[in-house]
Amino acid sequence: MNFTTVKIFISAISFLTFLTGCSLITTPEVENAGLISGTFIGIDEETPIMLRSFKNGSLIKVAQCVSGVDGTFSITPEKPLRQGYHQLIIDKRWPIVLITDSTEAPIVSASVPDGKGYIINSTITGSASSELLATYYGELMPKQDSLLLIQNSIRTLSSEEKTAATKILNRLIIELENLSLEFIKSNAESPATLAALENLSPEKHAVAYKSVLKSLSKTYADSHYYTMLKTKYEKSISQRKIPNQPPPKKKTSGKNSTYAVGDVAPDIIMNNTDGETIRLSDLKGKIVLIDFWASWCGPCRRENPNLVRAYEKYHSKGFEVFSVSLDSNKDKWIKAIEKDGLAWDNHVCDLQGWRNEASRAYGISSIPHAILVGKDGVIIRTHIRGAALETELDKLFD
Repeated sequence: MNFTTVKIFISAISFLTFLTGCSLITTPEVENAGLISGTFIGIDEETPIMLRSFKNGSLIKVAQCVSGVDGTFSITPEKPLRQGYHQLIIDKRWPIVLITDSTEAPIVSASVPDGKGYIINSTITGSASSELLATYYGELMPKQDSLLLIQNSIRTLSSEEKTAATKILNRLIIELENLSLEFIKSNAESPATLAALENLSPEKHAVAYKSVLKSLSKTYADSHYYTMLKTKYEKSISQRKIPNQPPPKKKTSGKNSTYAVGDVAPDIIMNNTDGETIRLSDLKGKIVLIDFWASWCGPCRRENPNLVRAYEKYHSKGFEVFSVSLDSNKDKWIKAIEKDGLAWDNHVCDLQGWRNEASRAYGISSIPHAILVGKDGVIIRTHIRGAALETELDKLFD
């Protein structure tokens, strides 16, 4: 189970960064522009309703009112709202996020839940970005609630129940990722995509980060939310190098690798053929062959049919190949993958040739070189290829 991914989604539940945006964009005049109004079903008369905006790193109250007898409300900020993320909070318990400014007149309708929590089904008109955001959260929140429920209960389950719960948890994580990715794809020019982006890992979804940050760079770059996510993405780029690892248990001088059987395999964080960052650690729980190779390496290319055969035979049982190329030419690298039929997804390369970060971290001095890693991330075999690889896999999957 990838708890880092879980934390990414859980962090989205806490809205502590609703952010102001860039300068006002000229739009046609709207009746009651600047007024935020609506109805909240299920609240008492004179329930306090607060409007907050982000300023200098904090959420600042900009206006407040109390509800009418039927849950109606209306708020007009004393100063014009700048385009950005703002928060309505009802009775200090129920937040609703808006993306608006003083040229719009959003109308919000929702039923409040019992106790604390988030309003899932809200209807917003008069603000296109806010309406989009409400639709996204309406689909996102139920899945996040299910994910939290499973995560909080998993420690109390039996071993068999944990296995079943983990499968459900992993399925939910994939569904959440796909939901956010599809929302970004369908609404590329909307600032609402920043909220979806926050639910994705910049390491795993670098392409989505680059796309959103680029599309909003001219209209939304001054907003704190944009800056926060841009910083998050840039930090992930700077950390793509192999992280510090504990020293190996023993050295294997002269054996083409710093790490030996029984050592924990250092993580590898690098770009794939699509320019998206992937991690070796994402494959934890599977048997993984780390294959150091290059398109220009004759022995590597001759070994590839053996890898293809092993992958086809054992992939359905939980076997993966993580190929690290020492190429410096991307086109030749990709053509070799296609020509040799290397059908697995995990191909990485930093296009630095022999200065490849992963090969340097592992102490690789010649290729081909393959390292077999167990489900727990510990090295099982080194210098393994051909028939020896299939023999070892037969034992592991027996």
